[in-house]
Amino acid sequence: MEPNEIYRPSPMYARVAWAALAGSLLCLICALRAPLAAVPASLCAITAIGLFWLATRPEIRLGDSQFNIGERAIAWREVRQIKTNRLIARVVVSPLVLELKLTNSRRKALIFPGERDQIARLVFQLRKNCFLASFDGIPWQDQVEAEPAEEMSPKRERKNYSSPPVHVLKPEDEEEIERMYQRLKSVGHIDSRGDAQTSDED
Repeated sequence: MEPNEIYRPSPMYARVAWAALAGSLLCLICALRAPLAAVPASLCAITAIGLFWLATRPEIRLGDSQFNIGERAIAWREVRQIKTNRLIARVVVSPLVLELKLTNSRRKALIFPGERDQIARLVFQLRKNCFLASFDGIPWQDQVEAEPAEEMSPKRERKNYSSPPVHVLKPEDEEEIERMYQRLKSVGHIDSRGDAQTSDED
């Protein structure tokens, strides 16, 4: 499968993991003289392990008929339900944690530690392509999709500009102007002063 889009974990997680590991080693050295420093050392070590695990999450590749989470291929039509972890979504922006319910009661967790714009883009693509799935209980047909500005087609733009014209004048005023125009058109000239000046010169 030739992927249309590839989503890789943000390198920020690896950088922060190395920083946490360095902090853990520093606290461990301090723990040789102050035993209480072993507590922050263990906390930093646990944080570093978690961040390294997120940094090594497999990339997500999107295709026309399926998407891949690492080596696992999932067809778009297999997805029946997508649930977001609301607790994580409220506390942090990243990583993205989704629970996918597939056909035959299979379940798959999608964890993507990416940048905020990457997460928004990935969620949009999942909403768009999983046409047999519900997203947080909302069926695909009822979802109101807000397309990104860069994907707005010229046809969509023309549709936005094809709104009905705005009337500045009242209908009575428009009728009066139309009558005046027809009267001037029947006379054959608009500026009578110019005609009078021309007749005087003759």
